[in-house]
Amino acid sequence: MSGFRINSRLLFVLIAGLSLLLTSCYSEHVSLDYTVHGGAQWNTEHSEIALVASKSAYRRAKGIAAFPDGGIPDYLIKDVGLYIFNPKNKQLTEAVDFKDITELLGNSKGRYDVKIAFNDALIYYSINPVSGWAFWIEHSNDSLEARSLKEKYSKTYAYNINEKKVSIVDSSLFSSVYQKSQAANRANRTELNRKLSALPLADWGLVIQDIYPKSDKAYIEETIYLHNGSAITRRAVIEQIISKLSKQEIKDLLKKMDEFKNSLESYEKAKYGFSSKDTYKWIQSLL
Repeated sequence: MSGFRINSRLLFVLIAGLSLLLTSCYSEHVSLDYTVHGGAQWNTEHSEIALVASKSAYRRAKGIAAFPDGGIPDYLIKDVGLYIFNPKNKQLTEAVDFKDITELLGNSKGRYDVKIAFNDALIYYSINPVSGWAFWIEHSNDSLEARSLKEKYSKTYAYNINEKKVSIVDSSLFSSVYQKSQAANRANRTELNRKLSALPLADWGLVIQDIYPKSDKAYIEETIYLHNGSAITRRAVIEQIISKLSKQEIKDLLKKMDEFKNSLESYEKAKYGFSSKDTYKWIQSLL
C-alpha cells in the first residue's frame, strides 16, 4: 500500500512538473494583430464597406518549445470574419465568422481566396483556400471534416444586412453581381487600412484584459519599458488601461520613460528612444 502511495505521489509530482514546464513554454506577453484581406467592396451608395479580415492574439513559444524554427504560438484568438465598416460613423460590425474554416487553414490572409460583392442590403461572398481543397483534404488530420468544409465553402453566399441572415445563392447570380461590382465598388486597401487604424482595438474585439488577464500595473510596465515587442498590444494597453489614468499619472509615466532612457548607455539609449517614439507619442496624446 505504501508503495502505491509513493508511486501516486511521484506521478503527481511528474504531472505538476510537466504542467509547469508546458505553461512556461510560452511568453507572458500577448501579441495582438488584425489584417484586412484583399477584395473589400463598397456598397452601391459608397456609404459602407464589406471586408474580410483576420484577427489574432497569441503568446510566442519560448525555451524548448521554440525549437527548431520558433515553435507554434499559443493562440488565444485566431479568427477570420466578414465585417461591415461604416467610415462616416466609424462603426465596425462582424457579420459572419469563419471559425470552422479557420481551424483548418489558420488565419493568414495569403491562404484565402476571397470574393465580395456589395449590392444594396446584400453582401455576396465566397471564401476558399488559394491552394485548392485537394491539398488541405490530403494534409488535414481530419479528412472527413476537410471534405465537409469543402462542401460548405464551395457554395456562394449572401448576407442580408437587414435580416442578419446568410443564404446560399446561385453561382451564376454571384458571378454576375461580382463582375459588375469590381470596377466601380472596389475599396482602396491603403485608404481602408488608414481609416480602420483610427478605430479603437476594442472594436475588433481585441480587449487585452479579457483575452489575457493581468494586473494593470504589469501591462503598463511592459508597455512603457517595451518588454512587449508588439506595437499593437502596446496601443491596446494605452487605449484600454493608460487612458483611464489621471493626467498626473500619465505625466508620471512619461517621466518614467524619460528617466529610463537617460539611465541607458549611448547605444541602448538611442535604441530605446527610437523604439519607444510612437508609444511615447500615443501616451502623450492623452494629456
